Amino acid sequence: MTSAASNDDLRSRDTLLGVAFPTTQWNLVLEAQREGAAAALAMNELCRRYWYPIYAYLRCRGFDRPDAQDITQTFFFRAVTAGLVQNADQSRGRLRSFLLGSLGRHLADHLRHENAEKRGGRAIVLPLECQTAEDRYERELIEHRDPESLYLSAWARELIDRVREKLRAHYARTQRGELFDALQACLGMEDESTPYRDLARQFEASETAMRLQVFRLRRRFGKMLREEVSQTVETPAELEEELAWLAKTLRQM
Repeated sequence: MTSAASNDDLRSRDTLLGVAFPTTQWNLVLEAQREGAAAALAMNELCRRYWYPIYAYLRCRGFDRPDAQDITQTFFFRAVTAGLVQNADQSRGRLRSFLLGSLGRHLADHLRHENAEKRGGRAIVLPLECQTAEDRYERELIEHRDPESLYLSAWARELIDRVREKLRAHYARTQRGELFDALQACLGMEDESTPYRDLARQFEASETAMRLQVFRLRRRFGKMLREEVSQTVETPAELEEELAWLAKTLRQM
């Protein structure tokens, strides 16, 4: 009885925070371990979300472009099919840290066996973004000279970009795509630097109306960001720590 009450208290706390645990991207990892179409979709989604941070880390470690592509692809395959994640259930931690640690183990195997395990088994369909990763890597290498800082920066950018695209889709569904295009730059601005007067002229509205639109945009973005980050951690405490880490990382970029 005490245990059930305790669980109810935890669920209530999580609900108050506006986050549902533990429906996280760890579930995506676990789903990818199974067989069938759903597992293939989960594998490809993991690859789509986290391919670039892993690739950039490897490039910064000194691997050439073909090797970095090959190691990244085999890493995601092995991460969910060859035991790299099976032992993570009891102490998952943060997904970004776990993936980087798993990559280290994968690299150790790669260096020992000279990548004897070539691509094979379940296919991973690389997203378009992965095909143009090298251009992005060359730009970001100027800012980040060590592999781990590049990995963390890429992780943060990928997360922010996913949230931004989800927000764009929300505005598009409600026939406000033009409004989003005009306002999205305001997400990275302080309120005093936001060009409310120019926006008001553009949309033939009052400055007060545009302030309300920007406020709503930022509020929805913040809510979506919390939801996205919550999918990479296990508890409300980890969520707050991860949000603080994200804010610090973005300030340093």
